[in-house]
Amino acid sequence: MAHKLDDFIRYALNAQPISGTSLIISLYGDALNHRGGEVWLGSLSLLLEPMGFSDRFVRTAVFRLQKEGWLTVEKLGRRSYYRIAERGMNQFRHAEDKIYLSEQPEWDGKWDLLLLEGVAKNARTRLKKALGWLGFAQFNSSLMAAPSSPQRDIPTLLGELNASDSVIYFRADYPYTRSEQNLKELVSVNWSLEQVSQHYHEFIVSFRPLMALLRDCHEADLTPERCFQLRLLLIHFYRRIVLRDPLLPNALLPAQWEGQIARNLCINIYQRIDLAATRYVSECCETTIGQLPQPTAAYYRRFGGLHSEMNVYSQ
Repeated sequence: MAHKLDDFIRYALNAQPISGTSLIISLYGDALNHRGGEVWLGSLSLLLEPMGFSDRFVRTAVFRLQKEGWLTVEKLGRRSYYRIAERGMNQFRHAEDKIYLSEQPEWDGKWDLLLLEGVAKNARTRLKKALGWLGFAQFNSSLMAAPSSPQRDIPTLLGELNASDSVIYFRADYPYTRSEQNLKELVSVNWSLEQVSQHYHEFIVSFRPLMALLRDCHEADLTPERCFQLRLLLIHFYRRIVLRDPLLPNALLPAQWEGQIARNLCINIYQRIDLAATRYVSECCETTIGQLPQPTAAYYRRFGGLHSEMNVYSQ
């Protein structure tokens, strides 16, 4: 059975081109974000070289991420330690709110409306793109909208986007149910739900065989190294889809939404391999103060709750 897990890892690695910067972001966000966010460059190579990524691949990726403001570097002697920068922390926080949800967000039936008429034309395109990543869709040239979510702090988001003074924020009700079908059609088009659903379907087809392998394999086959590699690939491919998902409430989604099926699959796989993967990261990673810190409590709230080593040993 062990060789079948290795075959799956090779299949996932070869399924589509993998960007170095995107893979490193996945690694930091999933494995390091709640463990201090800092690691020695050599530790990154130690984690990724067994997967076929060269030391040069890793160095080039972290150098680019540093230049783009995602990471900062501290040098101690000949060693370089890369830490998540402030910009990166903000991005990881917003991403984590979407990636590690256990179900579609609750909805009170209200809408958040953002009027962009006061935004300069040269800044409007950038702002629309940023708001699109946060779940908003464009209803007309100057109006963007999203179903209200308790996880979305609009004033804070506008502040982070330097748009507090130029964007007018409304919260609206939708009491007229007679046009509900037209609203769902508008939502489907404006949020490109058919395209998002297709991406989720491809994820399900790719990773459903892994769930079967994990169900049938012996515990000894789930080595920490394999579990880390599987978890990184799982989150890397899932992240790329879910961050493009507006995470609409169930009331606005088609029946049998592929996104929820993909999420349940991701949760089941993640929970099966997380402990061993976390152990492997602890063994391989070094920081400026020595050993990598243990995950914070926030880490174990992912996907509705994960087991920790302490919980396992106390059972």
